[in-house]
Amino acid sequence: MAPAAMQMHHNYIGGLLEHTLNMLNVAMAIFPLYPKIQKDLVLAAILLHDIAKTQELSYKIGFSYTDRGQLLGHIIQGTQMITQKADDLKMDGEPINANILDALLHIVISHHGQYDFGSPKLPCTPEAFMVTYIDNLDAKMNQTTTLIECDAGDGGNWTTFQKSLDTKLYRCRLLDAVNE
Repeated sequence: MAPAAMQMHHNYIGGLLEHTLNMLNVAMAIFPLYPKIQKDLVLAAILLHDIAKTQELSYKIGFSYTDRGQLLGHIIQGTQMITQKADDLKMDGEPINANILDALLHIVISHHGQYDFGSPKLPCTPEAFMVTYIDNLDAKMNQTTTLIECDAGDGGNWTTFQKSLDTKLYRCRLLDAVNE
């Protein structure tokens, strides 16, 4: 049920699930191009990178941030959730390899790709870069296609200026124009 964001992308009921599924599909499509990538690590990170959005955001009646979400954010909350689960497994006698856990946590804390966008670390493994770029690609594609469809703009071929994209969007579809 959770949205993936408050405003930027997939900001509707079920948006988080759609975003995660899209990312998994993109990863599966490009894995053959990058055979040295640790596929299991990428897939696990995609499934977990935004898991704490379910706690960061309140979405029962309208969308807002929870107090804890506002104070900590989904990156910190997500690392806490993953670390707690790893600790629980260790207590049950099934410890997670520390190197794998660190690699997974690194992807989660760096998945925004920039300090300005909330990542406390920048990506520094091929898998972290892959997750960062797939996340950004899906977010931007959802944002642009939604804006082209829904933004009234100038009433013609252009949307209003989008600060998050630093541009207006051109909504004229070239194939449609050729067929006219």
